[in-house]
Amino acid sequence: MKHLSAALVVGLAGFLVATGPAAAQSPEVTASDVVDAETLEAFVEGAKAWSATFTDPNDFPAYVATISTEGDWKHENTYLILMLPNGTVIIHTDDPTVNGQSLYEAEDDRGTKVVQALLAAAEMGGGHVEYYWDDPEQEGDEETAKTAYATSYTSGTTATTVVIVGGYYQDPSHAVPATFDPSIFAPPEVTAADVVDRETLKAFVHGSVETYNKALEEFELDDLLPHFEIFREEGGPWRQGSIYFFLFTTDGHVIFHGADRARELRDATLWEDIHGVKVAQELIKVARAGGGFVEYYFDDPAVTGDEDLGSPKVGYAEMFTFQGRDYILGAGFYTGDASRDLGPVSRAEVQAVVLGDAVEGLAVEFSRATSGRPANYAWNAFTGADGQVSLTISSTRRVTGFYQIRARNAAGQTVGQWRSIPLNQNRRYVLRLTLGGGARVVRSEPMASGKPVALASGLAPGVPNPFNSSTQIAYHLPGSGPVQLVIYNVLGQPVRTLVEEFQGAGSYRVQWDARDQQGASLSSGVYITRLSHAGGVETQRLLYLK
Repeated sequence: MKHLSAALVVGLAGFLVATGPAAAQSPEVTASDVVDAETLEAFVEGAKAWSATFTDPNDFPAYVATISTEGDWKHENTYLILMLPNGTVIIHTDDPTVNGQSLYEAEDDRGTKVVQALLAAAEMGGGHVEYYWDDPEQEGDEETAKTAYATSYTSGTTATTVVIVGGYYQDPSHAVPATFDPSIFAPPEVTAADVVDRETLKAFVHGSVETYNKALEEFELDDLLPHFEIFREEGGPWRQGSIYFFLFTTDGHVIFHGADRARELRDATLWEDIHGVKVAQELIKVARAGGGFVEYYFDDPAVTGDEDLGSPKVGYAEMFTFQGRDYILGAGFYTGDASRDLGPVSRAEVQAVVLGDAVEGLAVEFSRATSGRPANYAWNAFTGADGQVSLTISSTRRVTGFYQIRARNAAGQTVGQWRSIPLNQNRRYVLRLTLGGGARVVRSEPMASGKPVALASGLAPGVPNPFNSSTQIAYHLPGSGPVQLVIYNVLGQPVRTLVEEFQGAGSYRVQWDARDQQGASLSSGVYITRLSHAGGVETQRLLYLK
């Protein structure tokens, strides 16, 4: 993975160009100054001159952000469109969903193929094109000619011709996917559809880059650019549902995103999952270290009800070099399928006693204490009459670190809180926690087995728990058979049947909205989740707080 295909870096960015500074520049004629054909020409020619000053791909996203933001380079209906000579849009600064699509056959209200006329004008060194279009936001403009201007320049980096257009603001919804020849890029040995675990994910990333490099050996870059939509084709070798590849610069700008064009040419460094993990930063970090995996939680489109909680996902990223610059290429997959390998699980076992008044029935919750991230109380259990509680902290990440703990009563009030509790994986701890705030590690000893354990089957604790609107219940079935998942109240009465069917081996997630079988909202309190399957019967407690 030493070289990145020029088609990947430049083809999708379109025109990482010649030489000179990439600093923001105010045009002599701004978008708001455009009032006629002459000022429009001056505006577009100024954009052309500035575009030709770029040499560093890391500067390109900032350039796109500048010309896409209301200001000197964009005002009302005056904005820029950059495209290839075949009409494929590189950057549409008013509607990024058009990026990568073709406007070649676009016609105005009189049947004129406007984009073809603009491309022809650009090929002649620049020129104006009149078109007729009934703008729904303007009254009585049906018979009024509108004027666009197009010119072109040659990328100093790739020798690729880029057409730059201003004044053309016809509704772009008639754009169509760019045509491509599937034979241009040979499929990787491990395709997106083959990704089921970490090994195949890594192979998919490796194979994709190898494919691009082989294509470059056979074709010129200009021949490759029109065929890049193949990388977005659903069901194709490079995209299968939620599995696709992405490309970052080393400072976190997105060059290509296989599922969402709107994310391209944006700063991804602040993108977070539901636990506050800055995903792009973590991917860049492991890539710089030689390549690696990152775990995070995103909304899985295939899972109903995980919008607030997210679903676990594993990403793989690796850094490689092209023309003296480093880039990050990666992909990811959701790990809900039990056949996918999440890697070994590390654990720490905790036995604690809470001292004070009214210590029975408290929800004792543990969260990793991570600087700059909000607390995520992912592990919890309920105290008995003597204030004792036992739980296992487990994760496919290392569990070693400092934890913060809180105790909440049935009303959801925090009655005890403890910070900076050190825990190490593969050890068992006995803690003494006083509601007044005191905490002491009474004993620490190795667990019976210091080895990481395989991901256990059965019923997992609800997340979140306690909850005030809905909670997600996850379970894993080691084999096929009849399954029943029922919610009971503390009197042992069933209030809601969530699952009652035959299911195959695998992992499942179900959302419960704290309503009974008739859809009525239930009162606050403790509820019991009971899973019955071929492997046995298991229960977990849930605390619902309105």
